[in-house]
Amino acid sequence: MTGLKKNLGFTHLARGIAAALLITQVTACGTLLYPERRGQTNGQIDVGVAALDAIGLLFFFVPGVVAFGVDFITGAIYLPGGGLASLSEDELNSIKNGPDSIDVEKFKAIMAQRDDIKLPKDAYTDQLNVIAMSSTQSLKTAMSMSNQRVATAQAY
Repeated sequence: MTGLKKNLGFTHLARGIAAALLITQVTACGTLLYPERRGQTNGQIDVGVAALDAIGLLFFFVPGVVAFGVDFITGAIYLPGGGLASLSEDELNSIKNGPDSIDVEKFKAIMAQRDDIKLPKDAYTDQLNVIAMSSTQSLKTAMSMSNQRVATAQAY
């Protein structure tokens, strides 16, 4: 009878550990931790979310893979990359220098006045080049590239 009691104690302990690990794995999913990050398509990976998903891989392989998959598909594994802002029609009209060009100095002045758009400080002193994009998709692609890759793409 003593062996049976030891076996039942171990079973309860194993169930408790399994339940704790399962709860940890479910809450480790970045989609549940950071629902505001859903919809991001790229960015810098959040090491904390990746580590929690990796812990899930160690204890429960399939749920860990599912957590990684869900976080990548929803975009919750990526750190927030900033906001999105646009110029008003009046602002756009004021910086136009013709149908195919803009006045970069007026553009810099408008950007300096805006609170919702912050450009790097060197953007106000360095020369800015304006490049027309053929589509929204090409703009999204260019915005996700590093500066070096954009420079390489412009060279061709």
